[in-house]
Amino acid sequence: MAVGAAAKADKSQERFENALRDLFVGAAVEGQSGFINLMRIKSRYYTDGVFPRLQQDIAAALKPFPGFRQELFDKLYDFFHRYFSPSGSIYFQHTPAQAGILHTVYSILETDA
Repeated sequence: MAVGAAAKADKSQERFENALRDLFVGAAVEGQSGFINLMRIKSRYYTDGVFPRLQQDIAAALKPFPGFRQELFDKLYDFFHRYFSPSGSIYFQHTPAQAGILHTVYSILETDA
């Protein structure tokens, strides 16, 4: 892998990891309440459990295809950016209408009323 390609792949990986960290870990919280405790538990769960496991899985997936690294992180970033809200909920916030993922379940003309 050329030096320029490696730098682009590193930048893509950093962008993905920062987006994921912002989405699931968020800012450090201070105080004493049940909500603050839940935020700390959530942060620790993702930092100590999910992220290391995700990094292991990505490393294993890239082992046979090292040239796919930049594209993989670009696709992962696009997925998380497109389908998750800033609070971590599944939401189509950055999904363009022409993507066609939302469909009308029924129409007024098709009702039996």
